Amino acid sequence: MLLIFNYLDCWDKELDRIPGGSSSGSASAVACELADFSIGTDSGGSIRVPASFCGIWGMRPTLHRISEAGVLPFMPSVSTVGAFSKNIETLEKVMRVLLRS
Repeated sequence: MLLIFNYLDCWDKELDRIPGGSSSGSASAVACELADFSIGTDSGGSIRVPASFCGIWGMRPTLHRISEAGVLPFMPSVSTVGAFSKNIETLEKVMRVLLRS
């Protein structure tokens, strides 16, 4: 069974919509309430675009501000770790923890 996730209906089978960039799986999981938050990487919009398309909050902090230990960045010179959440309060808590790393 193929499941197509989008922010309008998480079980939508329409194939004419996309959730965004390379971190779209993380954004879709949050939008579909499978997770309270998720993390992703952003080089050229891979947090900002999925957040926008899925109707959730996303934050891409200053380059290399969050530890990239264990991350295989697409473009190390511009990739950075960020986060998604359905509400700003949770995103703020997550970012406070991540920015301490």
